[in-house]
Amino acid sequence: MNLSELWTGEKVRIKSSGRIGRFQGVNNNGKARIKSEEKIFLVNLENLEVLPESEYFPNMDEFLNQDSIIQVKSKPLNINFNSTLDLHIDKLAPEKQNDTPGRIMDYQLQQSQNFIEEAIRKKYPHITIIHGKGQGILKNAIEHQLSQYNEVRFTFSKNGGGAVEIWL
Repeated sequence: MNLSELWTGEKVRIKSSGRIGRFQGVNNNGKARIKSEEKIFLVNLENLEVLPESEYFPNMDEFLNQDSIIQVKSKPLNINFNSTLDLHIDKLAPEKQNDTPGRIMDYQLQQSQNFIEEAIRKKYPHITIIHGKGQGILKNAIEHQLSQYNEVRFTFSKNGGGAVEIWL
């Protein structure tokens, strides 16, 4: 295993201390940044063990029927269309990293909707949305969002559950 194979948000254990945390990226010295108990630890690759993700199934009915759903205004994706969208907030909109989790997720869902609709409009045969591994809340919301489009023919989980490939 090397650090480029790890996904942001992947669950890991620091072998020397037994701490469990989430992979946050690589620092300038080539060490893994691991977030555990609200602290960041710099760890050598040899001192890391990737842990399997536990299944998490949130109550989507409760999520979808919230009374205080906030409408988020977002700009359309004004880029040369790429067939992959990375929803990690540090890649998508770094300036929003300090927003509340709910606002971040609303923004991510709006951007994925824009991305899907643009792919349909441009008649792309397939696209990929990277949602990360985390607890699966964003993944489930993306899956629900995809179910609303008749143009979606198939979806496949990719990269150990951290992304979804969509065939249109």
